[in-house]
Amino acid sequence: MPSMNDIRFHIRSIKQTRQITNAMYLVSASRMRKALRRIEQNREYFYRALDTMKDIRVHTHVTSHPYLVHRPGGDKVAYVVIAGDKGLAGSYNHDVLALAEQSMRGKNVARVFPVGNMAAAHFLRTGLHVNTNFTHIVEEPSVNTARRMVTILMSLYDEGIIDELHVIYTRFDNSLHQKPVDVKLLPVELSDFQTDRDEHGFPGEMLYLPTAKDLFDALVPQFIIGYTYGAIVHAYASENRMRMTAMENATRSADEMTDKLTLRYNTMRQLSITNELAEIVGAANAFELKG
Repeated sequence: MPSMNDIRFHIRSIKQTRQITNAMYLVSASRMRKALRRIEQNREYFYRALDTMKDIRVHTHVTSHPYLVHRPGGDKVAYVVIAGDKGLAGSYNHDVLALAEQSMRGKNVARVFPVGNMAAAHFLRTGLHVNTNFTHIVEEPSVNTARRMVTILMSLYDEGIIDELHVIYTRFDNSLHQKPVDVKLLPVELSDFQTDRDEHGFPGEMLYLPTAKDLFDALVPQFIIGYTYGAIVHAYASENRMRMTAMENATRSADEMTDKLTLRYNTMRQLSITNELAEIVGAANAFELKG
C-alpha cells in the first residue's frame, strides 16, 4: 500500500505532466490558427488557377493535352504522403498512413515522397523508392518548397518515369472533422475539383494567345503547386487540431487523477490524525489510571 509520501510524489508528478499537456494544447491551438490563415490565403490562388483551366477547357474543347489524359498502358504511380513529424496527435499519423497503404496496394509504385518524419520512417521500412528531400517541411510549409517538390514531380511525369501522381493527406473540413483523402493530381481531371464559377456563362469558343496547349503547360504546374501547398497546410492544421484534442483529454485525465489521489491522501491523512489522537487519549487515560 502506498504511503502518504508516495501519494504526494504522484500528485506532484501528475501536476507537472498536466502543465506540459496544457502547454502543448495552447501551442497546437496557435499553430492551427496560423495554418487556417494560410489555407484561406492559398484558397484564392488555387481556385483562380482552377477557374482559368476550366474556362480554357470549356471554350476551346482541349481534350488531348498530356496533362489531361491518361497514357495508354501507363501504370507507374508516384505518391506524396503527408504525415506529422511527431506523435501525440491521437490517430492522425496512423489514419493517413493506413490510407496510403490501402491506396498503394496492388499499384506499381514508382516513387514515394514522404512529408513528415513519421511518413518517412514508415516507408523507408517498406523497400519502396523513397525520396526524403522534403521530409522536414511539414512544420514550416511554404510555396517555394512546394514549388521545388512539384518541379521534380513534373519532370518525372514529363520524362515518363511516372504516369500518375497522387497526394495523400488529412483534409481539414472544420474543427470537428478531419479526414484522410487520396487525390489524383496527374493526369488532371478537372471534374474532380469543385468551383463556384459558372463554366457555361459564355457558350462560344475563344482564341488564346499563346495557344491553349501552351497555357495548360504553364497553368497545370501552378495548379499542382497550389494544391500541394494547400495539402501540406491542411495536414498541418489537422495534425494540430487532433493534437489539441489528445492534449485536452490528457489534461482532463490528469485533473481526474489528481482529484482521486488528493482525496485518497486526505483520507489517509485524516486516518493518521485520528490514530494519533486515539493514541494520545489512550496514553492520557492510562496515565490517569496509574495516578
